[in-house]
Amino acid sequence: MTEHNLALRPIGENDYTVMRDSRPIGRIRLSDERAGHVTWNWSITVPLPIPSFGMGSAPSMEAAKTAFRSAWEAFYARLTPSDIDHSHRIQDGARKRAGAR
Repeated sequence: MTEHNLALRPIGENDYTVMRDSRPIGRIRLSDERAGHVTWNWSITVPLPIPSFGMGSAPSMEAAKTAFRSAWEAFYARLTPSDIDHSHRIQDGARKRAGAR
């Protein structure tokens, strides 16, 4: 089984990029735009088609992290080596273009 060491990198107040091996793979953020309704939204954000289970919401940050990990592991288990390589090439190309500006 593949080890999934995930880390959160803050990008704003209560807003985090989920990282795996120094690559962004998702996002978890507090959603408090609706008065009286606070949830933590999470999503897988790699540059590949994402299944419907690749996003959701939870009542707490801990629950969002648990749900994200579960979804990520299910998603990753479906990927082929070619899928992973394709995703990495897209991310690497975007980084190079952003650095060239």
